[in-house]
Amino acid sequence: MNSGRVYHILITGVGSIIGYGIIESLRIAGIPCLITGADIFGENYGRYICDHFEVAPYTSSPGYYSWLAGVCEKYSIDLIFPGIEQDVHSYNENRNLLPAPAVLNNEYILNLSKDKYETFLFLKSIESLPVIPTLTGLNYPSASASLGLPFIIKPRKSSASKGYYIIRNEVDFNERSREINADTLFQAYIGSLDEEYTYSVFGCGDGTVVDGMIMRRYLSKDGSTRLAYVIEQDDELQSFVSTLVKELKPLGPTNFQFRKQSGKAYLLEINPRISSACSLRSKFGYNEPKYCIEHYLEKGVYRHQSKKTGKAVRYISDKIIYE
Repeated sequence: MNSGRVYHILITGVGSIIGYGIIESLRIAGIPCLITGADIFGENYGRYICDHFEVAPYTSSPGYYSWLAGVCEKYSIDLIFPGIEQDVHSYNENRNLLPAPAVLNNEYILNLSKDKYETFLFLKSIESLPVIPTLTGLNYPSASASLGLPFIIKPRKSSASKGYYIIRNEVDFNERSREINADTLFQAYIGSLDEEYTYSVFGCGDGTVVDGMIMRRYLSKDGSTRLAYVIEQDDELQSFVSTLVKELKPLGPTNFQFRKQSGKAYLLEINPRISSACSLRSKFGYNEPKYCIEHYLEKGVYRHQSKKTGKAVRYISDKIIYE
């Protein structure tokens, strides 16, 4: 339990919807924090809602971890929140170079989530879970015969719906043929846009969770949530996620994405990190950044909030800086 201490927090990628969503969630939580934001772009919305801001090099650049150590020393950082997926995976691969504790899931789930085909094979190994038929090495005749129409093509490794296409006929397939290679997955099209769900939990690392929230959602073109409805209870999804949590033992913020068809849930993707709907969930009483502070800096003394129901609609707004 915080006893008046002010925490020094570093959030990377504050120009992203996840990065500034983490800032907003920490402000909502009311935990005393001095927030340092970092981003590769000097001009972005996040920098104007931080207490301090630093321009960051690319995570892949040779001097990145020396830069990170310097920032952590300069601002006496207690905890690092990676705000973009690239930082999450780089930190996972370079844990020994991190100069302060970072919000990171366990290595197994992070590595599994990078490869959609490995995720499919993992799900297939659990007999109790339904899986979306997923194949490789097909052409249009074999894909349409095996999966029906429409079907999906997507890369084994991608994020934010990059390379994701719905194939409704041979014309669609031929338009994307140059992008198809040995790493392309062919997948059955499950459910509809009205039956997509995001289920976030805060894992304890031992097969249990601190808290969670289910939302039915609609995506924008960039892959982030644009409209979401809080779902109080869903036995099908809760049973599915309970099995996944026992198998994967997630640590910290973990997001599971689903589609439903004929009442049955099918897992689309695992995001073992804070996701783009972070600030939306915080406003309904499930605040992942708050739990991160309590987990890493307050010895796991979690303070649950009462949850609200309703819907969230995202829109474009403005931040004006007068001279």
